[in-house]
Amino acid sequence: AQAGAGSKPQPELEIAMAATSSLSFSLNGRDVTLNGVDARQTLLEYIRDTAKLSGTKRSCLQGGCGACVVSIDRYDSANKSWVAKPVNSCLKPLVSCDGARITTVEGVGSERRGCHAIQERMAGNNCSQCGYCTPGFVMSTFALLRQNGKPTAEQAMESLDGNICRCTGYRNIANVCESFAKDASAGCQEIAAKFTPFDADEAKIIQTPPPSVESKSFVGGSPGNPGGLTWHSPVSLPELVKLRKTLARAVYILGDTGKGIRGPAYEVFNGKSSDVIYLGNVAELNIQGEADGCLVFGSARRIQDIIDVLVEEKRLSYGKDLAAAMATPAQRHIRSEAGWAGNLWITRTGFPSDIFPALLAADASVSYVVGDAAEVKVSLAEFMPGQPGAPPVSALLTKLHIPLHGSTSTTYRYYRTSHRKWLSHAMVGGAFRVTVDSATKKVTDARVALGNFALGPKRSLTAETALVGNALDTETLQKAIAAMHSDFDAEFCSETQYFTIDNPNGKDEYRKTLPDAFFFKFFMEAQAAHGIKQWAPAELANFGVGPAPSLVKGTVLYEELPGRKAMPQLAAKGLTTGEVRYTDDIPVHALHGYLILTDCATGKLKSIDTSEALKAEGVEAVITAKDIPKDGANSACFVPGEMTLFVPEGGDIITTGQQIALVVATSYRLAKSAAALVKIDIEDKNVGAIISVEDAIAADSKLGALFGCPITEHSQGDVDAALKSAVQVIEGETRVVGQHGFPMEKQTALAVPEDQKGMLIYSSTQAADLCRYAVAACLGQSGRGAHVVVKQNRAGGAFGVKNSRNVPIAAAAAVAANALERPVRVQLEAAQEQATVGGRHPVKASYKVGFTADGKIQAARIESWLNSGCTHDFTGMLVIEYTEALASVYDWGGNFLVKSHTMKTNIPSNTAVRSFGNPQAQFVTETIIEHVAMALKKKPEEIREINMMKTGAAVLPWGERVETYNADSIWQKLKADSQYSEREAAVEKFNQEHKWHKRGISMVPMLYGLTYLYASGTAALVNIQGGWLGGASGAVTVFHGACEIGQGVHTKVAQIVAMTLGCPVEKVRVGDTQTDVVPNQRFTGGSTTSEAACEAARRACIELNTRLDVHREEFKKKNGKEPTWEELCVAANNWVFGCSDNLSATGIFSPVKNKWSKHPDGTPGGEHHGDYFTCGAACSEVEVDVLTGEKRVLRSDLLYDAGNSLNATIDLGQVEGSFAWGIGYYTTEEPLFDKKGVERSQGVWEYKPPMASEMPVEFKAELLRDCPLENGVLGTKAVAEPPFMLAYSVVGAMKKAVAAARQDVGAGGEVNLPMPFTVDAVQRACAVTSNHFKC
Repeated sequence: AQAGAGSKPQPELEIAMAATSSLSFSLNGRDVTLNGVDARQTLLEYIRDTAKLSGTKRSCLQGGCGACVVSIDRYDSANKSWVAKPVNSCLKPLVSCDGARITTVEGVGSERRGCHAIQERMAGNNCSQCGYCTPGFVMSTFALLRQNGKPTAEQAMESLDGNICRCTGYRNIANVCESFAKDASAGCQEIAAKFTPFDADEAKIIQTPPPSVESKSFVGGSPGNPGGLTWHSPVSLPELVKLRKTLARAVYILGDTGKGIRGPAYEVFNGKSSDVIYLGNVAELNIQGEADGCLVFGSARRIQDIIDVLVEEKRLSYGKDLAAAMATPAQRHIRSEAGWAGNLWITRTGFPSDIFPALLAADASVSYVVGDAAEVKVSLAEFMPGQPGAPPVSALLTKLHIPLHGSTSTTYRYYRTSHRKWLSHAMVGGAFRVTVDSATKKVTDARVALGNFALGPKRSLTAETALVGNALDTETLQKAIAAMHSDFDAEFCSETQYFTIDNPNGKDEYRKTLPDAFFFKFFMEAQAAHGIKQWAPAELANFGVGPAPSLVKGTVLYEELPGRKAMPQLAAKGLTTGEVRYTDDIPVHALHGYLILTDCATGKLKSIDTSEALKAEGVEAVITAKDIPKDGANSACFVPGEMTLFVPEGGDIITTGQQIALVVATSYRLAKSAAALVKIDIEDKNVGAIISVEDAIAADSKLGALFGCPITEHSQGDVDAALKSAVQVIEGETRVVGQHGFPMEKQTALAVPEDQKGMLIYSSTQAADLCRYAVAACLGQSGRGAHVVVKQNRAGGAFGVKNSRNVPIAAAAAVAANALERPVRVQLEAAQEQATVGGRHPVKASYKVGFTADGKIQAARIESWLNSGCTHDFTGMLVIEYTEALASVYDWGGNFLVKSHTMKTNIPSNTAVRSFGNPQAQFVTETIIEHVAMALKKKPEEIREINMMKTGAAVLPWGERVETYNADSIWQKLKADSQYSEREAAVEKFNQEHKWHKRGISMVPMLYGLTYLYASGTAALVNIQGGWLGGASGAVTVFHGACEIGQGVHTKVAQIVAMTLGCPVEKVRVGDTQTDVVPNQRFTGGSTTSEAACEAARRACIELNTRLDVHREEFKKKNGKEPTWEELCVAANNWVFGCSDNLSATGIFSPVKNKWSKHPDGTPGGEHHGDYFTCGAACSEVEVDVLTGEKRVLRSDLLYDAGNSLNATIDLGQVEGSFAWGIGYYTTEEPLFDKKGVERSQGVWEYKPPMASEMPVEFKAELLRDCPLENGVLGTKAVAEPPFMLAYSVVGAMKKAVAAARQDVGAGGEVNLPMPFTVDAVQRACAVTSNHFKC
């Protein structure tokens, strides 16, 4: 089509669309034709619930995590070719797939058919832990290769911009993706060389004839129960216009990606329209070309289509810069579907668009039509409501025009800052363009545009006037900044979601400074571009826009011991192919439940009106407290009775996110839709609500006595006297924020009724027996608890929050299944998970410390208040852990007093989260160390060294001797290996030469107490298969009480079993965790469950070996040789005609040396709360953009004591993944509880776990050699959680960079930042204002 097509009125056409059409596409190479398809469905719903392909995961439902990504080939009529794009199937309307070729992970490869090279490399390079995200990464890479063949390394890295992994630390995944690149690094080429040779160019999409395109319509609903949505798919603009005349309230759709903004969605256009008109097949809107000196794109062109053109467009001097700006919104999966027109249109309703200001500064314009009137062209400057030329609400955008400015004397840049580089909306965006006279060096033309700052994106005409005719110097800059504020300040718009109980002013002050920072950054870049002034390249770095640096292949050092092969998980290939099933993947035909939660912190539930919901399509029931069996307990929490399963009518509400009811329907979509029809009447909302720690302190609201509640304290020496006699004393206060667990697989359960009133629960849990116990109580089956069975095949991440907080989900499913006598599954969305599950405990801490002139601490007093939420949950154990972790590696001069209070509030109960209290303690302790250093004007590393306990003399303040202590020697080794001193000098030199980018390098030590081995003790059942009719078997099946949550416990158990029995590991299968096979299971947590399960299995194998030894000796006597494994098993048990020895044995390991464990006589198992300790150290180097607060982790070196690793590959993956968690906790993840106790993160819209772009560019990890745990389990030490603490090295480095920035502007080097270290906190701490801008 030509660029001008559609601009003239066309003859009226007769439209003959079928009432409902057939939908045709291919799925994994097979043609599919659907009649009577429901127009409301998403592609994800079809893939999972109709096609029954479970590799594509259901997770956030916002297009914000990548778990649902598929590859779609669609025909691009503008370029007359097939293109392959990664797509979020959770947002993609199914009926928009007409004529498409869809590939899910099942279509890429399988273990039976053979794995694709992507799957083979990801499996072999240890790219999975829990594995829930792995199919999404596979599909992102698959689409990349299918579109490009061999990509560039930059494209490989950028292809990950829409995928979150909560486990691995991303590096191995990024390296595999880069291994297919034409310019792959040497390290990534080494990865490729380890696997079957593969030419990525052969994966490129094959061009075939285009599909036929015809007008179609699809009606929402099911047979006999039509819904309220009709999808219209015209193929020409006149046809579309005629439709619009008939359907005046119809909405236009292309990608429908906007429904995922600010909350989960699972229905086309969020169910908010009865008619939608799809633009994707309209020929006149699919144009792409040039007209009147402009690039022209029809309104059916996707954002990614424009980016692809701009990158290659030589006639636009700043095409690549504009492309970089266009690449900032969302991520590639969404940009491949989202149209530019929809993005601009929703900006009119407040959406924080990056594209609008970027195009505004490029003088872009749009064309639109209203009805069959002539096409109108309007500049973007007049596009917003209220402007003279603004299109009416009934307008259809038809074209985007981007002028081809070819002058090399023009400089264009776009800047934005967000919480995370990728997949994070801009807090403010700014686009700047100037043309400079080459002779006078004065500005001849200028554009200044801001977005997400004032009432809609707009240009600052006053600032542009201030620029034109003037030089790019300080005076002009300051005048332009002032002019910009005169245009915008009166219209500044707050981001209210940031107004929290802990930060009532939000981030507005920070956001107000960003336009100034952007303007200054632009001046520096323009000066350099036009030869006016040369700036150091690092000063011009734009962390927020442009490609992220590729992750260098990590350096890992370890010792591999016999029988402990460093190998990926046994399930690795199945994780990459989607064949491994999680709870929501279990192939049981079940109803779907959707929870209704409270949105207030306190109140009384007056009534629940379910009448309208029960009339809704597909609804089977609305389950409430009335449906709990009469003998059942309305309780679903760690401590029975503290929280109801469902709030009964007349019952008290004690927190936001409390369960009221469960809507059960035939599909997830219908259950979610009907939930909105349930009417809840609550009186006295939020009366007397206690939300913050300060609220709780003021009300003296504490948890009751249980374990360490309401107060845990340790006292050593005479602290008061020591403080009085100290050479110097400081006091301070700090805060530590909470953190969501954010497992990729949200809380999930499937309940299946069985005979004898039994119930089988599939639960994504870390504590199957706790789940069984609680569900049995709810069902009134406590005395028949064996009739409730809990199975856990594998959890898609857990991180502590699935120990107890899965119980309400499982119990809700069970009560519903019991009432309906049908299977029911329940899975939370990301927003629900964050609203109801709780997370890491926020902490307020105050301290007083005395020390000598050289920094030796003489005494310390630390008092802390933990926000526990509304129930005990794990707080009683966590507060003990937190309090003891405050001591860390340091000798406190023999005078140490700590008190920790557990405060009760009306927010969701906080719970166990990875590393269980230790990260909060680490932050408090290291803040104290840094405060001492600041007071003495010394480096924190000096204070750390002088106060570090010594090997052989490490005794904690409560008298516990640390037998395994080696933190001091680890510190010295890492200091040398990481070349800390040399790099520190280089950092200081960099900071002397740079003012606006600063670096910091920091080292931190770690002492981590493993205290819950007794609580993770378990049993194992090992079964060996003998012979069968003369055939040999020797297969081994193991059941154990640990839950596989990504830590590799199944693989480690299999390895230990194989090593102990002397059989090949391939012979060993580890079965699902289930309560009817292995009883009395403990928690999977505390990082020690793997070793407990391995030891239990080893003991069972030792017992089996004693039985097998008899047959081994007899075989040797008869045959004069050692039997093979198979021969030995046949000799021991051969059906029917041979021996029938018992080849089944149980081993149990539940150590009793912790003071909380008990001997049979009730006496404590030990004197202290602790089993053993492990140590480590880290060194990190960070660069901070002083003007925006953004950071880049340049390098991290870790040295960790894992003892004799059971599997170094798995353990090193845990080290890096845990470290990544710490980076997220300390720098990007910020729960947003408002004054009413409502969590306002809105799923993935505001809550930002780290992505690959936040990982260290370079990474080195080493497992300490020759350091077994004496008297431990096979000499190993725990590894999953302790390395989290080492991420504080990133924080320490950031603080040093901030201190350097403060010194440069005369603000002093003192930095005492509370958490989190988000971009706004870092930039504000740098104390830079526009008055400091000199150019």
